[in-house]
Amino acid sequence: MAPLGAVRARLPRTAPAPRRPQPRLCLLFELAAVAAWIAVIALTVTGAAVDAAHHHTAPSHAAHAAHAAHAVPGPGVFGGLAIWALMCVAMMLPAALPALAHVGANSLRRRRQRAMAGFAAVYLAVWTGYGALLLALAPLWSRLPGDAVLACALALASGWQLTVHKRRALRDCHRSSPLPLSGLRALAGTGRFGLRHGGACLRSCWALMLVMAVAGGGPGMLGWMAALTGIVTAERFARTPRRSASLAAAALAGAALAVALRPALS
Repeated sequence: MAPLGAVRARLPRTAPAPRRPQPRLCLLFELAAVAAWIAVIALTVTGAAVDAAHHHTAPSHAAHAAHAAHAVPGPGVFGGLAIWALMCVAMMLPAALPALAHVGANSLRRRRQRAMAGFAAVYLAVWTGYGALLLALAPLWSRLPGDAVLACALALASGWQLTVHKRRALRDCHRSSPLPLSGLRALAGTGRFGLRHGGACLRSCWALMLVMAVAGGGPGMLGWMAALTGIVTAERFARTPRRSASLAAAALAGAALAVALRPALS
């Protein structure tokens, strides 16, 4: 009788079944965010956005946009909203990727991309509406010293990071929602989820985007965009969002102090 070890040695080895690669559900939206960043950088480097702001056509700064809208109705308003929407795609769409993945994973394959596009449209519409509100309110600060306005906005954002309302909004940003699979109920469910998630994100990040609205154009705008996008994305993907919010509050407070002291140090 052959030893047990020899019998085991003669048994054929079964190759492990190859794993089926999981599709990147959000690839198109990731590419959209990258394209928006490239567009904003191109507009800033070429000076097109800044020139447009001075000519009341496509402002890159909310204050310039509102002043343009006050002086020349029509193109200035729509141009300002277009630039704001582009910035929202670049800055806020990455934070919505987990929610987009939830929509894609819980939708039928034949309507998956349509459902994700519908969610993204509603989500970005919430932020576009906030941009329209900022354009309307911008005359309140457009004539004040830019450094003072930016320092106040940074201080406000820092304080908001530490409030209970911020924590509740962050918690709501991490919540999912059951989605119907087909028919009008699926369309309505996706829209409700986009509205709910966009509202939670707006409650969480409205002060950060206010900083973006008063930060001004030029290369400095890109720096603020990158910093604020990092804060928003870190809060959304962090395992402990509350800690990320506290660290962001400290960074924003330091930035507010630096901006407030800049005129005295220059």
